[in-house]
Amino acid sequence: MPRSAFLERLHGWLAGTDPGLVRLRMAGRVTLTLVFVGLSLTLLNLVLPLPVISFAIGLILALQNAIAIKDRSAVGRARTRVLCAVAGLGVLVPIALVGQRSGLLDGFFLLVTFAAVYARKWGLRWNAAGMFAFMACFVGIYFHAAVSDLPTIALALLLCGGVAHLVREILLPDRPAFDFAQTLRAVEERIGTLVSRIRAGKRAGWPEEARRAAIAAEGQVRSAIAIAEGLLPDDASGAERQTPAAVLAIKLFDLHLATETTLAAALDTEADASSYESRLAGTLDRLAKARLQLRRSADGLDEHQLEGPGLALPSAAQTPVPWHRQPSFRLALQVTLACALAMAGGLWVSEQRWFWAVLTAFLVFVNTQSRGDALLRSVDRAIGTGVGIVVGILVATLLHGSFALPLGLIVLCVFLAFYFVQVSYGALTFFVTVALSLVYGLLGSFSPDLLVLRLKETLVGALAGMLVSFFVFPTRTENISRRGVDSFLAELDRLLETILENRRGNASSWKVLAVTRALDRRHTEIVTIARPLESGWISAPRRKLVRLGLLRLAALAYWAHRLASTADMPRSADAQEPDAEEFDRSIARCRADIATLRSGVGHFFRHSTTPALTPTDWVSASRDLDAPDAALALHALRHILHQATADAAGGSTRSAIAP
Repeated sequence: MPRSAFLERLHGWLAGTDPGLVRLRMAGRVTLTLVFVGLSLTLLNLVLPLPVISFAIGLILALQNAIAIKDRSAVGRARTRVLCAVAGLGVLVPIALVGQRSGLLDGFFLLVTFAAVYARKWGLRWNAAGMFAFMACFVGIYFHAAVSDLPTIALALLLCGGVAHLVREILLPDRPAFDFAQTLRAVEERIGTLVSRIRAGKRAGWPEEARRAAIAAEGQVRSAIAIAEGLLPDDASGAERQTPAAVLAIKLFDLHLATETTLAAALDTEADASSYESRLAGTLDRLAKARLQLRRSADGLDEHQLEGPGLALPSAAQTPVPWHRQPSFRLALQVTLACALAMAGGLWVSEQRWFWAVLTAFLVFVNTQSRGDALLRSVDRAIGTGVGIVVGILVATLLHGSFALPLGLIVLCVFLAFYFVQVSYGALTFFVTVALSLVYGLLGSFSPDLLVLRLKETLVGALAGMLVSFFVFPTRTENISRRGVDSFLAELDRLLETILENRRGNASSWKVLAVTRALDRRHTEIVTIARPLESGWISAPRRKLVRLGLLRLAALAYWAHRLASTADMPRSADAQEPDAEEFDRSIARCRADIATLRSGVGHFFRHSTTPALTPTDWVSASRDLDAPDAALALHALRHILHQATADAAGGSTRSAIAP
């Protein structure tokens, strides 16, 4: 195969699996930052001998510089880097002054841990500062930071921050227009895959495997469209906008709806043959037109039109709670207790390598919302470490005595670890463990016993994290899921209210779009929250009920999209007046059903008739299912909501989520 053809296929594969090449760029930034910081520290060591702690601080905080700083502007990122460097140096000064008094150091470490986690409540900048402080603290304690080391540590902090900024802003900067174009390319490719699977499924008579493949393909399209939407700048104030970004947001919404409608028409095999063929052909035609309109709207887009903050989604006001009941305080207390247990257990296993246990306990709670999440993360880390140790022992043994090849493999493992971090936390742990095995081999300290010790410490930390998550302020996945459903219903209620205002001329179509985006975000959050409930250790009947509930929510989101798409449609006077009162009554009925569900009556995760993306016959009689009919969408929404509320009156009481 010619090289150009291979590169083209590789680029197409990357764009298809990584829309916008976001993961590729992040992995590249992490790898280049670590390589350049390592080289810079090595060269600096030739001029100014550096203690080991300066190397450790420089490399570990270089990693944090690459992944933890997430401000949207270059100036904001620079300010955060300065704040993080100050936070890192700030915790190292007391450690150096205290010296070898371990009791004080242990207490100080736990205090820093609490503050680092609690700081997350103030946003991304303080989350990054907390991570820097925590990492600097445990490195300083482990390597016994001394007052004489502080100048070179400060130099290492400046160096890693400067290199990370150089890589982030100059070598691999954000290119919004390019990123958006790449994401649209991925959207196009995934839609092509969806259409191919629909045609193949239709020819085969839609066996179950073909249905699953088509639904999975539509999910891939939806995720790529969501990434594209996240790249668009604007706010959600609801004003009329004619900017290129606003037009693109509308076109993406139209494409999203066309994709869902096409899949729904393709899977609706109960219709008679002629109706099925005409409906599917019509939806495929509209999908093609939506693709063309989006492509035309994106032509000539430049960087300046995509600068600015990301699309802000309106959120409902939150009820204030006392400080001691705030999730941020409880999470900080959980992580601190887990680290204390891990420290005690880690010291019992090894007085030299206890930090592996503490680090595991700390990281178990990163990006988790429930004890189910923490359990999954603990298991992923333990499995990734165990498999990584086996592979690491094999690779390090085979490459013993070499230098260039292990060094290259270390760089490759770092790249792969952060390329797959958003896909699998276990993959990150696996590649990092293999890289550490090779590092120990290069340093001449490699031994299987050392890697086995790492596994033991990892298990101690994972166990500490699981125990605390289950018994100290336990946050059940079921409770989080119920709150997620409640937030989704609140956004759906707000969308209905906004659509009613739009029909009365009091809200713009842009505001309808913004609230619809908020509804989509809530739907995505529920899918993420409920992931532990679909795990292998959950009983099969319960997993089935969870999937049924998620399908109900997906159907609600679909018909909400159909309803929102009618917001800016012109309505003639003849058609508007007779239906106005009935439309208002339908909105009121839907909102009443939502209020009933939010009050605790009914349940989304109980067994009942499986919801479909096409309404029942009594709903669709004498209506065109392909037309953007607001009344049809409202009937379908109420049908699904009524299913959930009816369960409480006479349906099955079997539930995947206990009330």
